[in-house]
Amino acid sequence: MMQLEHFTLADIAEASFLSLLTWGDEMEISNSKLQAFIYEAMVRYYFRSSKLSFKITENGKMQGFLLASAMDDAIMHVSWFRKGLKDFTQAEQDVAKGYIEYLHYNGKKVREYAKASDVLLCLFLSRKSGVGGQLLHNAELAAQKNGAVQVHLWADATCDYAYYLKRGYAQNTCFLNNVLPKLGEQQTWIYSKKLAL
Repeated sequence: MMQLEHFTLADIAEASFLSLLTWGDEMEISNSKLQAFIYEAMVRYYFRSSKLSFKITENGKMQGFLLASAMDDAIMHVSWFRKGLKDFTQAEQDVAKGYIEYLHYNGKKVREYAKASDVLLCLFLSRKSGVGGQLLHNAELAAQKNGAVQVHLWADATCDYAYYLKRGYAQNTCFLNNVLPKLGEQQTWIYSKKLAL
């Protein structure tokens, strides 16, 4: 049976593993420890609010999650990230820092379209049909309850970016992100949706 719950700190390990399974082949990284670190860093970078973030489980296993945040929610991963970097060579550290900079750059572009009261949909993963729609719907409802009039997100070519158009999102812009050479130039879209009053 599917169960919708708020995402918490205790969910980071499982969400990181699912992220690695989903996007782990984006970059050729031979060090599996570095690869796991990067995807945990991504989840930690985006997890800023339990109130706005959700997961769906089935028989105790996570089938998807959506991490969302208010515009002023603080980034909490910094000390964890700095401490973890010490386990890697300088070249590996540069790759990990570059990946976070890639995420940060896209986030800055999204914020150009957002107002202070809006909500950002930050990281979205679904491994089973129907899970994504349920997560998105609940995140939008939570955003409304939080006082948001609009939600915003970015998606690059590694995502099913057309999915958002089917869900009532409008495309604001499209740009190329080449911040992380190891990842390669990524076509990236920014979408927004006005929430029903």
